[in-house]
Amino acid sequence: MSDQCTKGINWGSVSVDDKNLSLKYNSSNIIKLPLKKVVNSNTQKNDIVLQLTTEECGENDDMLCEVRFFIPPSEQKVKQEKKKQDGGDSDQEKVDEEEEEEPTFQQKLQNDILVKAKIGQSSADSILTIHDVPLIVPRGRYTMDFFKKDIRFHGNTYQFTTDYKGISRFFLLPMPDEINLSLVIGLEHPFKQGQTAYNYLVMQFKKDYENEIKLKYQRQQLDEIGWKEIKEEYSGPLYDTVCELLSEITGIKVVTPKNFKTKNGLCCLRCSVGPHSGFLFPLEKSLIYLQKPVLHIKHEEIKEVIFQRIGQTNLNKFFDVKVIYKNSNQLFSSIEKDELDNLTQYLSAKKIAVRKLQEELPRVQLSESDQDDDDDSRSKKNKANADLNNLDSDEDDDDFQEGDVEEQSDGSEDSNESESNSRKKK
Repeated sequence: MSDQCTKGINWGSVSVDDKNLSLKYNSSNIIKLPLKKVVNSNTQKNDIVLQLTTEECGENDDMLCEVRFFIPPSEQKVKQEKKKQDGGDSDQEKVDEEEEEEPTFQQKLQNDILVKAKIGQSSADSILTIHDVPLIVPRGRYTMDFFKKDIRFHGNTYQFTTDYKGISRFFLLPMPDEINLSLVIGLEHPFKQGQTAYNYLVMQFKKDYENEIKLKYQRQQLDEIGWKEIKEEYSGPLYDTVCELLSEITGIKVVTPKNFKTKNGLCCLRCSVGPHSGFLFPLEKSLIYLQKPVLHIKHEEIKEVIFQRIGQTNLNKFFDVKVIYKNSNQLFSSIEKDELDNLTQYLSAKKIAVRKLQEELPRVQLSESDQDDDDDSRSKKNKANADLNNLDSDEDDDDFQEGDVEEQSDGSEDSNESESNSRKKK
C-alpha cells in the first residue's frame, strides 16, 4: 500500500501497459485495473467508459462493474493552441489539416485500451464477418465479427462483446408489416451502454434481403475449433444465415410462433406497455413483448392473467391484460376487443388461470337533503300515477246508481232553462 494514494484525490495522469490501466497522482496509484477484467470500452462525450466482467460475481455479491474516466476538454484546447503558436501564421492551414487528421488524447487512450485489453481485435482475425447488420435494441447498424469464443459488435459509436456461453435463447418473430423479421437474442449477463443495461439484442432483417457469405476458415480449421456443422459458404436470406450460424455454434434452437393467430392471421397482438407501443407474441411456452422494453415471461412463472375493461359498453373498443407472475406483474394495455376470444382460448389451452373483471357503472352518492327531495318527488309521482290508474280503471263502482244519472241530467236541463230566461229579460 506504499504506492497507493490515500489523499482522496480523484484526478491524475493515466497510463496503460500490457497488464494494467493506472491512474496516478505524483507517482502514487489512485486506481489500478487489470486489463483482463475489462470486457468493453466506449467513449461518451468527454468520458471513457470501461465495463468490467461480472462472471465471477455470485448471486448476492457486490462487484465493481463500470468505471468512467473524465477527460477535460480544456486539456485538448491547450494542446491545440500550443501547436498553432509553434506553427506560426504562415503555416496555419497546414496545422488545421493536421488537427483534423490527428486523433485527440481521448481517442488515443481509447485505442490503447482496446488494443491492450484485446477488445477491438481486427476483423481480419475473425472467422466470419457480417457487415451492416441492423439492430433495433440497441439501435444502430453494426458489424458482426465471429470469433472462436464470442461475437463482437462494432458500431459507429458503441461496440460490445457477447460470449457464446452467455447466450440463453433465440426467438425469430415475424413482424405485423409482413416485411421484417426480428431476431431476439437473450443474454445471461446484460451489457451496458451508458446508464442503460440490455438483457436482449434485437436484430431486424428484411425477408427478401439475400446475401452470400464465405468464411475465412477452411474445413479443417473449422473442425479443429469444434465447428463441424458450420459450412464454409452460405447464401440466401440473411436472417436464415444468421439464425443457422448462431444455432449451430451455441446448440440453442430458434423459437418461432406456431399456433396462435389473431383475427387478421398475424402472430402478435398490438398493445402498449406504459407510454410505448409494441407487439405481444403468445408463444408455445412463453409470452414475449417487443420492443421498449423487451419482456419475456414463461408460462410456468405465470400465476394468473386478469382481463380488464371488458364490459358490455360500446365505448370501450380495447381491453387490458394484467399478467401476475412470481413477485411482480405486468400490464399490457389497449388490445383490440375483437382479440379477446382468441387470447382466452390460447390461455385456456395452456392451462393458465384467467380472471375477468367486469365493468360497473359508477354510483353517485346523494346527500341527506338530496335523498329527502328525491323521496318527496317519488311519493308525488306515485300518487299521481295512482290517480291516473283510478280514472282509467275498468272495475265497477259500488256507489253507482242509474237514478243518479237521470237526476244529474234533469238538473242540467233546469239550469239551462233558467239561464236562457235571464238572458231574455235583460
